[in-house]
Amino acid sequence: MTILGIDTSGKTASCAVLRDGVILGQNTVYTKLTHSQVILPFVKRLLEDTNLTLSDIDLVAVADGPGSYTGLRIGISAVKGMCIDGKKCLGVSTLEALATNCIGSKARIFSLLNARPGIVYFGVYDSDGETLTNITPDAVVNAEAVLEAANSYDGDIVLVGDCISNIKEKFFAEDNRIRLAPPHERLQLASSVCLTALAHIDEAISDDELSARYLQITKAEKDLKEKEEK
Repeated sequence: MTILGIDTSGKTASCAVLRDGVILGQNTVYTKLTHSQVILPFVKRLLEDTNLTLSDIDLVAVADGPGSYTGLRIGISAVKGMCIDGKKCLGVSTLEALATNCIGSKARIFSLLNARPGIVYFGVYDSDGETLTNITPDAVVNAEAVLEAANSYDGDIVLVGDCISNIKEKFFAEDNRIRLAPPHERLQLASSVCLTALAHIDEAISDDELSARYLQITKAEKDLKEKEEK
């Protein structure tokens, strides 16, 4: 099984190839450029570096949300284009893929992404060091809900995601059982998208079934709703 993984859900643009449990290569950059300018050249270079072609790929996986509305659309559109000839694809939770970054930690993992001021995307996962178990469904919550979730659990907790330094400082500055993921595991990685896809391989779909999971309405939808209510 050879899986190509793509993540454009946040500030990093990342692609990776997993073959038979081995990460053959990964290109990741923290970028201010539009992901549409970055991701396809990254994929092309990665396939060249690993001596593969798109026809060698059995499954294309992508982080399908939550995350940046524009970023998610770019990644999903790229995957749809790669799978237009009938190749299978799979959307995986951005928060589960983030938790997979820290799968080697035997701890409860809080995956956290900034949604808007005071609001975060939040996923809770347990790791036994090899596999993840989802504890609560991914959701959009007030930041204070993270504190409540930590207070209801007495074990070690690892925080992963783009807003964890602020969360740690605000709620857990003196709590040593709650620690930050190391910098190289803190943001989205396509290698973890590949590994997450492998854990959900029986959920593979066709390109026309692939769509984003925003968890909250888009700005355009919000504006339309407000216009209709006037």
